[in-house]
Amino acid sequence: MTNKEFLISKFAYRELSYFCLRYNEYKTEINTILNSNSSRNDPTADTAIKIERLSRKREMIEQTALEVDSEIYQPLLHNVTTGVTYEQMKACGIEILCGRRQFYEKRRKFYWLLNFKKG
Repeated sequence: MTNKEFLISKFAYRELSYFCLRYNEYKTEINTILNSNSSRNDPTADTAIKIERLSRKREMIEQTALEVDSEIYQPLLHNVTTGVTYEQMKACGIEILCGRRQFYEKRRKFYWLLNFKKG
């Protein structure tokens, strides 16, 4: 596949980028709901629905990164969920099993595939 096959609009990219940047919020909110004493005040079904909704979002991001390339899953996931660049990860000693150009091509594929999944 060529890079042109993974093009999405700049607005779709922004939406997906912010969706991914909320990844840690999803995880935190799930843990808060599970560990909260106030969840006793919420009906159990509502709490379960919230957790399921947040879990699906988190898992969609993780699964998409795995589908793009299982060898660079962790650095790719870190990049799209925190905004840390390829260069910053390399400077911190994070091993990335491809070059910069290939990494960003895979990131483009990630956003394209995530856009498709989100519909």
